[in-house]
Amino acid sequence: MPFETYATLLNKKLVVPSAKTPYVAVDRAFFNTLLARRLGNIHVDETLYLDRFPDVREGIERGEFACAAEHYAKVGFYEHRMPYEIEVDEDWYLENYPDIATAVTKGIFPSGQAHFYRVGFREGRFPHPNFTLQSAQETARPIPRALDPVAA
Repeated sequence: MPFETYATLLNKKLVVPSAKTPYVAVDRAFFNTLLARRLGNIHVDETLYLDRFPDVREGIERGEFACAAEHYAKVGFYEHRMPYEIEVDEDWYLENYPDIATAVTKGIFPSGQAHFYRVGFREGRFPHPNFTLQSAQETARPIPRALDPVAA
């Protein structure tokens, strides 16, 4: 996959460094392209994802996506959709998120796991220390060809 020089990225305004902070603004399409292969490596439990998100199944039936993994990589990641079942370390979760512990005590959520499934994942809360999304390689699943820019 060819990659342009930093000067070219600046000239095309694909990246714009801030003059006042260490941050760089990145064109959304360029950002998505950079993330595409990484997102294609994320494990997606096809059955769970399609059961949880019937709109994705409908999109596949309409031919908008080849599979749940393609939807996740192109859309679902940015919509904060959970790609597979994630187990919460209940004690750690409630200790590190006292607001959730209070909500569980008050009966707003039956558990930290329930909170994580309903809103915690979308909020970016960790279910346990050092959490990262599992890769397809960790679950022995190949990258769907539609998501592999090297194979395309």
